[in-house]
Order: sequence, then C-alpha cells, then structure tokens
Amino acid sequence: MVVRSTLKQYRHSHAVTDIVDFPDRAHSLTIDSGWRGVAETTLTWLKGQNQ
Repeated sequence: MVVRSTLKQYRHSHAVTDIVDFPDRAHSLTIDSGWRGVAETTLTWLKGQNQ
C-alpha cells in the first residue's frame, strides 16, 4: 500500500519503475534468507530495460 502510494506521487516522473510482489517476504527482503531470488528478479528486470 505504501509503495503504491509513493508510485502515485511520482507518476509524472520519467524514471522507469515497476512493482514486483514478493509474497511472504519481510521489509528487509534484500538481507533476509532468499535474497538471491530477489536479486535474480532485479537483474532480470534491469536486463529487460536495455531493449
């Protein structure tokens, strides 16, 4: 909910953004166990931006 609200605030920005849901993940998803899955998702998304 907070992320979607923040996204609305920046809706006129030219920055490339996306929302990816990581169910059953806590706020510190990049340092908790399973962080590799988050990193892989992020890298895949970043590679897709170079099209």
